[in-house]
Order: sequence, then C-alpha cells, then structure tokens
Amino acid sequence: MRVTILKENLYKALSIASRNISLRPQLPVLNNILLKTEGDGLILSSATMELGIVVKAGAKIEEEGETTVAGRLFTEYISQLPSEKLTLSFDKDVLTAKTQSASGSFTTLPAKDFPSFPVSGKNETVSIPLLAFQNGVIRTAFAASTDDGRPVLTGIRILASNKGIGFYATDGYRLSIEQIKTEKEVGGLDFIFPARILVEILKIAQEEQVKDILFTSLGEKKQVIFSLGKVTVVTRLIEGDFPNIEKIIPTTFKTKVTVEAEKFLSSVKMCSLFARGSSNIVKIKIQKNGLRLSANTPQVGENVDEMDAAVEGEEMEIAFNYRFLLDLLNNFPDKEVLLESSGPLNPGVFKPASGKENFLHIIMPVRLQG
Repeated sequence: MRVTILKENLYKALSIASRNISLRPQLPVLNNILLKTEGDGLILSSATMELGIVVKAGAKIEEEGETTVAGRLFTEYISQLPSEKLTLSFDKDVLTAKTQSASGSFTTLPAKDFPSFPVSGKNETVSIPLLAFQNGVIRTAFAASTDDGRPVLTGIRILASNKGIGFYATDGYRLSIEQIKTEKEVGGLDFIFPARILVEILKIAQEEQVKDILFTSLGEKKQVIFSLGKVTVVTRLIEGDFPNIEKIIPTTFKTKVTVEAEKFLSSVKMCSLFARGSSNIVKIKIQKNGLRLSANTPQVGENVDEMDAAVEGEEMEIAFNYRFLLDLLNNFPDKEVLLESSGPLNPGVFKPASGKENFLHIIMPVRLQG
C-alpha cells in the first residue's frame, strides 16, 4: 500500500474513527483502525462489538492495500505533523507515515483479523432533518439510564406514528418525549438505539454539516446503518420491550404553574449547592402568587428562593431530585415552563408553556419525611 494524502484530510478522518476505540477492547485488533484503499480514497474503519464507524478521506492511491494500526497512537502522531502532504506506505507488517521532515513507523495487525460489518442495506431509507434529529436526541438522551442492568432503559426509542416520529427515553424515574412532525408518513419505524451512540451520531452529523440524517434497517441482523456524508455508522439495536409510557402520563391535574425557564434554572442551581449532602432534594412550595424553592443540609446550611409564577389550582409542596431538574432545564426548548401535578406524590409534568414545541417531560417526586 502506498498513499499520498493531506495531513488535514487524514487527521479529520482519524479523529472521527478513533472515537470508537474502546478503552478495554475484547479483541486486540479493536485497538486498531483499519486503513484500506478504495477507488480515489482511503477508507478508515473502527469497530466495537456494537458500533462500527467508516470514514472516507480523499487521497492519491499509488498502490492498493490494507492494514490496521494502533488507533489512538496513530491519530495523536498525525495530529503533531505539520500541515502538508504525507505518504503512507505499508511493507512487511510496518506502516510508515512520512513527510518532508518527519517519518514514523508503526507495527500493525493483519487486516483480515478486523471484523467486517455491512455499510449498505436494501430496506427503505428513513430521512430526518438534522435540526429535528438534534432536538429529538438532545431533549431525550439525558433521561436515559446509565445502568446496564436494564439495557432497554439505556436507549432512546424512535417510533413512527401518524403524528410523525417520536423520541422517547426513561430511566424509571423520569421520562422525556420529543415529537417530530414529518412531511410524509414513515411506516415500520420502531427501534431502540443506545442513547450514547445517538449522541455520537449527532456530533458527527454536525461536524459533517449534513442537512438530513439518513438511516436504513438491516432487519433480522438488528442493526441500522446511518449515512452522514463521508461517514457511515453501523449500530446494533437494543432488544427488549420499551416501557408502556401511556400508563404513566397523567391526563388530569389539580395544580398548574407557569414560570420563566431561566429564573427557574437559576433558582434550582442555587438550591443545588445546599442539596448535595441531603439526597439531592429541592423542595418546591407552590403558593397562590408564586414559587418558593428551598434546600438544606444540616452540615452546610439552607437556601430559600422565591419567584413570581402564574398559579392555577391547589397550593402544594412537592420535592424533586435537583439533578433531574437541572438536566431538564438545561435542555428546555421554551422561555416558559408549564409544571402540572396532582399532588406531592404524583408525577410532575413539564411542558413548554407556549405549546409550540412538541416536548413533554415527567419527573417522579421524592417523598418528604414527616
């Protein structure tokens, strides 16, 4: 193999592919990135047991070939080279990267040991505008669980209906839903993706500046292929039954509160300083003319903050984990929050007060002692 390529093109491709290198890979070759010539470009691939990333970089191919090289080391080395053309050559199990002033040699592992994965499918391709996909991922991923004990809760469910496409995530204590309207009906779309992988796909799509997210199911293989410009991502789906969320979404409420999102966020942040040593609890007292937020830890102290709010219905006091409130408010799509509840032990339902955004979030309250 002999390839001439611009340092910028190679490093950009490596920086994307190298993200997928596990700290503790199950196979030694998964520490490596596969380099393979194809047509007028160099194909770089990285893989784990659940994700594959393939990136194409423009290059001049003088001699075809393929090999694998230690991903992190090679990426870091290329990043240190001056911005100029470099030559990659592979001979006798050694990959050499050479510029006019520098030359680095790397031991390799055989390309035949690198796992193969599909990069195209025959099923119908689904297209979601980047902005809509971005909203769907950002407004739900934070509600997914990080505990692998129940894999289905670590995912984001993407489900098509006659209303459009819905993004759903829950860790059992909170639920986040973002509905996206589509120009045409999408049939047969019901997948659970690992949340962290959708976040990574979003980052790549933003960097590649694609207008639409394109993905295709591989059916029985339980895999989906994402096409993101010069980058292809293949991910395994999470198998299992997603919780029946319709049963946990309240439809009637005794109390409704409308409050400015920015002020609400600021107040929760202040209270969080005093809640960290006390089960992360922030109390919200709903009064006729506003809200009273408080948190206290005997060893630290207490904070009380009052703010104006439009209140309808019964007065009450409800408590939430402040981390859940911060996750919500840091990703909230509207200037005003509508909080609805039927009591201190009933779920808190949070919506955009304007009604313009198809977003809904539910947080289970914390039972107060005494």
